[in-house]
Amino acid sequence: MKRIVVAVVFFSAFSYGADICDNVNNSIQVGLCAENKKNEADKYLNEQYSSLMGKISSEYINDVGLKNELIASVKTSQRNWIKFRDSNCKLYSFQIDSNSAAYQTTINECIARMSESRGKELASISNNM
Repeated sequence: MKRIVVAVVFFSAFSYGADICDNVNNSIQVGLCAENKKNEADKYLNEQYSSLMGKISSEYINDVGLKNELIASVKTSQRNWIKFRDSNCKLYSFQIDSNSAAYQTTINECIARMSESRGKELASISNNM
């Protein structure tokens, strides 16, 4: 548990500084890099989601019923996608001890990869409106 706290404090100190993924030399740095990638991908995903919701609101301003239907559909889709992502990432790390750092690193890498892909998908939907 102490190692986790130290890792979180270490990561927090450098999250706004140099890219933690440069010069990765040990397993702690690998874990911190994966967490950083996950956080950046989540940020990107949230930005694309917010952008899409804003675009829907502005594009369908004259049809409140259709706007509300589309917003509800996007929200449902996103909630379901998050459940899928989390379940899928657990599948990727199934054979790894869930109490190990490798497990969390694998989960974070998977979440980062899938969230970045979903963010691009939402951006594409937004751009095609």
